[in-house]
Amino acid sequence: MNDISPIEDPEAGVWTQVADASEVRAQPRTGESFALAVKANIAVRGFRRSAGCRGLDLGPEAADAPVVAALREAGAVVVGITNMHELAFGITSNNAAFGPVRHPADPTRAAGGSSGGSAAAVARGDVPVALGTDTGGSVTIPASLCGVVGFRPSTGRWPGAGLVGLSWTRDTPGLFARTVSDVERLDTAVAPGNDGGVPASRPRLGIPAELVEDLDPETEAAFATALDRCGDVVETVDIELGRVLDLTRVAEMAIVLGESRRLLADVAARALGLSPEVAFERLVESVASPDVRAVLEAELAHPVTAEEYARAQGEVARARTLYTNLLAEHDLDGLVFPGTPAPAPLLGQDDTVEHLGGPVSTFGLYTRNTGQGTMLGAPMLTLPAPVPAGGLPVGITLQGARFRDRALLALGLRLEAVLAP
Repeated sequence: MNDISPIEDPEAGVWTQVADASEVRAQPRTGESFALAVKANIAVRGFRRSAGCRGLDLGPEAADAPVVAALREAGAVVVGITNMHELAFGITSNNAAFGPVRHPADPTRAAGGSSGGSAAAVARGDVPVALGTDTGGSVTIPASLCGVVGFRPSTGRWPGAGLVGLSWTRDTPGLFARTVSDVERLDTAVAPGNDGGVPASRPRLGIPAELVEDLDPETEAAFATALDRCGDVVETVDIELGRVLDLTRVAEMAIVLGESRRLLADVAARALGLSPEVAFERLVESVASPDVRAVLEAELAHPVTAEEYARAQGEVARARTLYTNLLAEHDLDGLVFPGTPAPAPLLGQDDTVEHLGGPVSTFGLYTRNTGQGTMLGAPMLTLPAPVPAGGLPVGITLQGARFRDRALLALGLRLEAVLAP
């Protein structure tokens, strides 16, 4: 049993709440205990579910989210609540209300988001595993930037109740860990049963052309090294996502803006005892992070219309069918690509970041590779890639067929062995 008292370092910005010894001892345990950190938008009995926003930082939760309850049954002891991008609406975890989550290897850089605190807690060695949530890449991105294993289950496979979320089409809880075997063991606890997924003796993975172009040189080199090491374990083939990518990209904002307004309004209404419309306005007024407030104010000023949302729903359905057909057409067990096109950005680069000699949108760059999979509801497993000593972490992401999560994890176990230093 590892030490279940996390290392609290206020300057790192990792934790928003830390359990004291009496709180830890009071938690029921089943089997061998392990320390668990939980992202601040997931309900944990006795802890506040702020979602990184002071407007929701009200009082302790009365009950666990189902995913937390399942992990408690597997032996989890919640030792604290981790910081995040405010309301999960960003990818840097530069939170103006609770402070930025600093990168474990370089405190001048961001840990990624929105689940940055959970990824950093595992990377720092504070805890062996941590819960996050993922809408557009909020597990994959910080796992990639912090150099830990990150698992985004198929949307709908893990229970999503008890979360402050942004999209029922895309949201799922997810996990950060040191090893794929830890993820596999806990996935069994959360989603018992077998999806029938067993990868082929030499799995075949597609490398999407659109997700490997215009990479940072460090990321490009790490990805090439990873593919070279995996050559004896998997077969790779170059593909194009084409229309799948076109459809997911055009539908992304209508889906997340249309659904997040309703979800956040409902959460705020219950927390503040107001009507959803008034509560949402009050929530927007309480947001401290400028980038998040700008998005929510835009939602207030220009809400997604019913016609725009209906069209986006149709585009998602078509994209999911095309993705299934694409895997079958090329006889693929999944896709492989860099989790992010570049390593961790500097703190404060919330709007734009220098990439390949020019300024680009920070959000657009770091979600470029993850957005499509989250719209498809596909499972994604991110592994640390080999990097030179002193280099920033780079993540390699495996993306599978929807609800074939066990096959993806089995594949991850094989690749983890050849990617290890």
